[in-house]
Parts: sequence; C-alpha cells; structure tokens
Amino acid sequence: MSVGGAVTFPAFLGERIYMAPFSQVEGLPKALLRWQPTVDQMLAGIRVRGEIYLMIDQAEVSRGTTHRRPGPHVDGNWLAAPKAHGHRMPEGGYRPEGIFLASDVSACDAYLGMFLGAPEPDGDCAHISLEMARRVRLRAGRVYRGNVSLIHESLPMAVDCRRTLVRLNVPGFGGSLDS
Repeated sequence: MSVGGAVTFPAFLGERIYMAPFSQVEGLPKALLRWQPTVDQMLAGIRVRGEIYLMIDQAEVSRGTTHRRPGPHVDGNWLAAPKAHGHRMPEGGYRPEGIFLASDVSACDAYLGMFLGAPEPDGDCAHISLEMARRVRLRAGRVYRGNVSLIHESLPMAVDCRRTLVRLNVPGFGGSLDS
C-alpha cells in the first residue's frame, strides 16, 4: 500500500454509486462530473488504459456504528460480467487489480505484512492472524493505493457524522507505487 496525495470531496448529497465504469482518458460520465476532481486527485501520477470502476458511498453514520463492512476483509477483483466482487481469476488469466481508497472521515484501518491463509469466498479475513501485521489508520483526505489483497476494516464512528468514501477498482494496477 502506498499513500498518495491530498483528496478533496464535493458537498455531501447522500450519493451512492456502485462500480460505475469510466476511462481515465474520457473522464466520468456527465451525471458524475462533480466527482471528476476527486477522481483526478486519486489517480494523480497513474496512467490507466482500460476501464476503471468508481464506487461512491455517502452516508450519515451513527456513533458506535460502521459506515462500511466491519471486520478484516479484502474486497476482491471486480468481475464486470456478473457485476460482483470475487476472488477467482478472471477469464484469460490473472489481471492484478488496484483498489484506491479515499474518505473525508478517518474510519478505516489497513493491515500490512505477510499473512498465512486465504480470504473466505466473501473476502472475510477474520480467521487470519493479524498479530504480526502493521496496522495503519487511513487518514481523512488522502488516497491510499493497494491491491485486492489489502486487508482492511471499517471502524465504529466516535461521533455521529456524515462520511464520504470513494473507491476506485483499477484493473491492471496490481501493486503500489512503492512496489
């Protein structure tokens, strides 16, 4: 995982967009143009030739609850044909896939290191020992770039808030800028 530059977000409107395809060259579809500066900041220094998938989740989150999936997990490759995340190899062989995350509220930890075991079919990693991992809090307003093997988890909110999370699934980007 690597830490990229600063990321800004448009006003909170409670939007939820799930895996909208776009190309970096053509930019976002007209209906999503208010997110173009955020996406450009997340992709700074990266050139992607194929499709990228955009997920936006803006929600009002109550104190003590998580905005997204709790517990250690991986998201998995985006499989466009069945429109689902998966941990199997796409047809035609393995294509590494990057996952870029950015949020306006810090509420996620990532685990870095080598792990014994594989994720469950739904990406759950609760059975994998994370004792030797380096736990990293993902700070608000930064982009974090990893790949589909990045173990991460949403954290309970300390206060009631509005939170925006943006995720880009980037086929063909299998590592971090550090690798």
